[in-house]
Amino acid sequence: MYQPGRKNQLCHRYYLMAVVLLPALVLAQQGGAQHESDPALDQEQFDLANNSNNGSAEISPVNFMKRMSNLRQLRDPQTMSRLAQMARQRPPPPPPFVLPPGRFNHFRYPPTPSTFMGAPPPPQTFQPQQQERPGLYLGGEGHLHTPRHNELSENNRRIFFGDSKICYTDSCEFFLLCWLTGGLIQKSCGGFLFACCHRPGINPEPPTPYVDSLEHPVVSYGPVRSDAQCGTTLQRRDTAQRRIVGGDEAGFGTFPWQAYIRIGSSRCGGSLLNNYFVVTAGHCVARAKAEQVKITLGEYSLNSDVEPLSPLQVGVSEIHVHPYFKFTPQADRYDVAVLRLDRYVPYEPHISPICLPEKGDDFLGEYAWAAGWGAMQAGSRVRPKTLQVVDVPIIDNRQCEDWHSSKGINVIIYDEMMCAGYRNGGKDSCQGDSGGPLMLQQNGRWQLVGIVSAGYSCAQNGQPGIYHRVSHTTDWISHIAFS
Repeated sequence: MYQPGRKNQLCHRYYLMAVVLLPALVLAQQGGAQHESDPALDQEQFDLANNSNNGSAEISPVNFMKRMSNLRQLRDPQTMSRLAQMARQRPPPPPPFVLPPGRFNHFRYPPTPSTFMGAPPPPQTFQPQQQERPGLYLGGEGHLHTPRHNELSENNRRIFFGDSKICYTDSCEFFLLCWLTGGLIQKSCGGFLFACCHRPGINPEPPTPYVDSLEHPVVSYGPVRSDAQCGTTLQRRDTAQRRIVGGDEAGFGTFPWQAYIRIGSSRCGGSLLNNYFVVTAGHCVARAKAEQVKITLGEYSLNSDVEPLSPLQVGVSEIHVHPYFKFTPQADRYDVAVLRLDRYVPYEPHISPICLPEKGDDFLGEYAWAAGWGAMQAGSRVRPKTLQVVDVPIIDNRQCEDWHSSKGINVIIYDEMMCAGYRNGGKDSCQGDSGGPLMLQQNGRWQLVGIVSAGYSCAQNGQPGIYHRVSHTTDWISHIAFS
């Protein structure tokens, strides 16, 4: 049904719709063309819009600019406004790094300048230096602490089982186990019935020479002095050598420093140093009193009245045993002692002193002579009446250990010890010769290079005699005898 004015009204309505929708269609067409030219950009804009709407900070404005620098959307006002909004919403930077006082040494490396300026820290994590010790933990302030119960348990373990650090290269174990398994008990390691056990060939071998400075630090006692008349004899040099090498008897007056020492029922040898002092082995007098010791000088044939000159008997007023002397199951440590005579002894043709060597002198490979009134063979109670002498070569300490080891004897020859003898035996000092001199002649004077100390049997194959090395303690001997 026709109504007047209805047509005009509809035309006016359609006109308004065309005016409003036509620009929208044009814009939609342009937007579609843009999306068709770069379809991947639409998805990226969608992701960026979602991220900005969700308040995500995963993509920073800087990264956004890098990713959009070559895109035409930078000309879009809507995109630029979204970028500005994200820049305003950026979280504030962290405060500058401040190094707490007293903590610098706990870092493996010092902080970089960028760290102090508030920049992100380096990829490495600052870690305190932790020592490789068990039972340590990091405290709240970054300091290392040791739990108290770990200290107590360690102390308790040492009380009962000893401390292996005391044994150096040896092991700390129950003494009976060490003995049953063929080890050598050296000393206590602090535990209950525990000791340092050395097994040659199993435990690390001692260095050459054997380092013993931790237990026995070297002490200097000043320069070495000898008597002005030391080392001279009645016999000429060639005559003395022929008697020593060719026979067993020394000859009267050949070694006028030789001393015959009696300690109760025991017998030892010794050497005269000057008018007041005699040197001997420490194990001979370590447990004796001065009044128990009697010394005979100028003796050659015991209990004989047919000698050209009479011997001299003196007593002892003081006994000076080396401060490091120690009885051991093997050769005694620092086996030397100096005896002060109870009166002045004048020099005579058959009584005169021997010279001391310089500190550290080495006589390896030299032939020396040992003298005494000891047994002629191992285990014999028979003693010679006249002074006996034997020539023996001085050998290396490690070689001496190897020779004994080949015979099943485990022994350590320390720095203050030395060995002298032959591989096949045959010549050696023996029981009763302890404390007597091992001597050699240099520049026309005789020097005391060793003191008879120990030995496994006498003159046996691969078992040379063990002597105290006088050049190791000569400054101490000189200090006692000439101070």
